[in-house]
Amino acid sequence: MSSDHMLERIMSDRSSIEKKMDEILPAGNELPAALHEAMRYSSLGGGKRFRGILCLQAHRMFGEPHPDDSLAAATAIEFLHAYTLVHDDLPALDDDDTRRGRPSCHVRFEEATAILTGDALQALAFETLSACSGANPADVTLSVWMLAVAAGSRLLVGGQSADIEGEGHDPEPGLVEFIHTRKTAELMSVSLKIGAALASAGMEEIELIGDAGREAGLAFQIVDDLLDLEGSEEKVGKELRKDIKRGKITWPSSYGVESSRVTAARLIEGAVEKVMTLGDDGYLEFLFRMVVDRTS
Repeated sequence: MSSDHMLERIMSDRSSIEKKMDEILPAGNELPAALHEAMRYSSLGGGKRFRGILCLQAHRMFGEPHPDDSLAAATAIEFLHAYTLVHDDLPALDDDDTRRGRPSCHVRFEEATAILTGDALQALAFETLSACSGANPADVTLSVWMLAVAAGSRLLVGGQSADIEGEGHDPEPGLVEFIHTRKTAELMSVSLKIGAALASAGMEEIELIGDAGREAGLAFQIVDDLLDLEGSEEKVGKELRKDIKRGKITWPSSYGVESSRVTAARLIEGAVEKVMTLGDDGYLEFLFRMVVDRTS
């Protein structure tokens, strides 16, 4: 399939996810209005929907038996991702005033509302995923459990905690891999795993596609580190060079810029090889290769 066709698929999937998000989110004027407006502002305000799209495609690869549930799961994943961004931008964490080219949630609404917005989006993610009713109940339970594990203290939140603790310390190669794998890669991994699980894929297949997502997710974060050094603020949509200012441990600071590029490319090749053995029609390969070629 041509690149144009792949891009059309991405736009179609993105549109489907955003429409579903809009349907599920409370109306902006529903009380408490400020909170609901902030939830909509933070989750519908742009974004690639990359993680949700991974979930949709993984489900397709195993026959797409429950498309409504896979769309709900993709939406849940995007709500959870939005929560992490709202909290990451807070002054106590990464202290970013812009997100996707506009004021961050705490700047637009104030800090207390931003904290509650993240809390509410996280809860909405699990409410949405657990409400899947077409798939095998055991597969839904497995999916909820996998997302909870990925979002917890040993993985996503733990990665963010280690990222904060590492600020100002000398780069440690082992630590940067610990941070990046948990903070970014695990959510991409579980996005694929949930799509496969809702299609009743076997555990070996679920783990293999999860491994592919972990490799692609680690590459994604390495490229993020490179963009912070070399990217355009206009294209990325937030202030850059902040990692250096805050003394964050990044892949380039630990391994160097050129080695970082080589590692990202190698990880993507490994991810592509895995999904091809599972029957990918080229769509995941295209998405994965976009990771290393992106400018935002």
